[in-house]
This record gives sequence, C-alpha cells and structure tokens, in this order.
Amino acid sequence: MTEPYWNAKHGAYIKCPVPNCNHIGIVITKAHCRLVHRMTREEVRKKYGFPKNVSKLNRKQIEKMKERGSRI
Repeated sequence: MTEPYWNAKHGAYIKCPVPNCNHIGIVITKAHCRLVHRMTREEVRKKYGFPKNVSKLNRKQIEKMKERGSRI
C-alpha cells in the first residue's frame, strides 16, 4: 500500500520535492521518481524530503506549473 505522505489529502495536491521538478498531483508515484529522477521514492525522500502541499493554489496555477515542468 502507498505511504500516506506520498498522497495528497482529500481536495488537495502535492508537489514533487525534487528541486526544479514541477510535477503536481494527488500522488507522487514510484514510477515518477524512477523514470524522471532515476531514484526510488526512498532515495528521493532521503535526499529532498517529502512532497510539499500545494492545496492553496487554484486549478489555473496548478496547470501553469504542470506546463512548465515534468509531464509524468
């Protein structure tokens, strides 16, 4: 089962903790970490910490960040 800190709370979003990665969603998957950053989620957590909460952003701001960042 997925660890709760890699999932957003209901109605919220989280942002990947890796600097310059603008991946935002309701979950940061193991696949995202492996394919984009070439690390496991555990390696990402040890190096950069847990995903950041971005629930205060509105949908338009989130879409803008996604356009600038990773598509995975």
